[in-house]
Amino acid sequence: MSRLSLVAVGVALLASACSGESASPAPETSVTTTTAAASSTTTTTTTSSAPSTTAPTTTTTTSTLPPVPVGVPAEPSPVPAAPAAGLAPGFTGSGVVTIAAGGAALHLEPDDEPFVVAREGLVFAAHRRDGDWIEVFTSCDAPAWVRISEVWAQPPGPNGQIGAGFDFSQATIVIDPGHGGPWNIGAASPSGLAEKTVNLDISRRVVDLLNGPRLVDWETGDIYSSDEIPAAGWVLLTRVGDENTGDYEAGLIFRSDLANSINAHAMVSIHNNAGWEISLPVPGSDVYYQSQIPESRRLAKIMVEEMQLSFGSFDADWVGAIQAGAKSRLSPRDGASQYYGILRRSEMPTVIAEGVYIANQSEADLLATPEFRQAYAEAVYRSLVRFLTTDDTGEAPDTDPEVWPGNAGSGDARPDCIIPAQGD
Repeated sequence: MSRLSLVAVGVALLASACSGESASPAPETSVTTTTAAASSTTTTTTTSSAPSTTAPTTTTTTSTLPPVPVGVPAEPSPVPAAPAAGLAPGFTGSGVVTIAAGGAALHLEPDDEPFVVAREGLVFAAHRRDGDWIEVFTSCDAPAWVRISEVWAQPPGPNGQIGAGFDFSQATIVIDPGHGGPWNIGAASPSGLAEKTVNLDISRRVVDLLNGPRLVDWETGDIYSSDEIPAAGWVLLTRVGDENTGDYEAGLIFRSDLANSINAHAMVSIHNNAGWEISLPVPGSDVYYQSQIPESRRLAKIMVEEMQLSFGSFDADWVGAIQAGAKSRLSPRDGASQYYGILRRSEMPTVIAEGVYIANQSEADLLATPEFRQAYAEAVYRSLVRFLTTDDTGEAPDTDPEVWPGNAGSGDARPDCIIPAQGD
């Protein structure tokens, strides 16, 4: 389904759901997210889905929620409470564990003395079960063992062919706030705004959008609380917590391993850029794709397009690369493998989003506002909906993979990496 088709569907849905209200209300500027109560009446709408290789198909959906703009929350939603310990149906040893309420002792080997009591709410990939123990892979890029009685363990998400006809309520998505911890702060603005902090805030806003039913006006990009697009089935953050508790080191091996272990349909690593080459009349958004997974390039093109839509209403002294858009960097070591470890190791369509240039003070001033962070999050949300539920290829500029001789540094965990502890 092309963007033009999505626009037509969005306008029709809004016209029907709003019952005569404007399809493009003025931007919401309140600092709290508005939720809508269920309507006492039922509105039936018809949407068309047009796969690129088949005739259009028609599906009928029933809407019980009137569209209400999601607005611009001053902050993302509070961090959810940690779960109780237990095993989800189907868990046999592989998947993911969430540290249960009260924390969980981590051991180098079963029955050894624990080396840390991991903080409740943290997520680790689960690799195997041995009796009452589960072997996990921690945020410090190292294995450990934990008792089943101290975690909530879940099997991988369901398989499903993405594209036209895919049920978004079955989507398993990983959102990765880039960088984190005392050493890996990422880029910074001249005034000292750290990329790691901005990335986490934007990522949490993306999760908020994915976790609720929505309606999108594909012409304007506006997003509403309604039930035309269901909430995603399962969404995980690689760094869990708020601005303080979520600021910890997470190795690239861990990030990829987590997404691989839950059978994610897509993974987005949220970043903002540093070095630029030229001034531009529009935002110089870059999205890096995997050369070994063709669908990753499609996601990158869609995301650049949605970023241009989201950022177009903001003013800044934009900068960027000579060739901005969807791109891919290859390692100079072999000229074939991906330069970035998270793209090299992830087994599903994964992209690194470099929304704007935080090192450019004009763009950093925007990143400091909830309005721009929300716009960034909304671009990522729309991209994932388009990517997973249509065959749209995107229309943004893209370039073929090229060997990159630069040095972005290692994202692997440092030897002195510390797992967040309960009570810290």
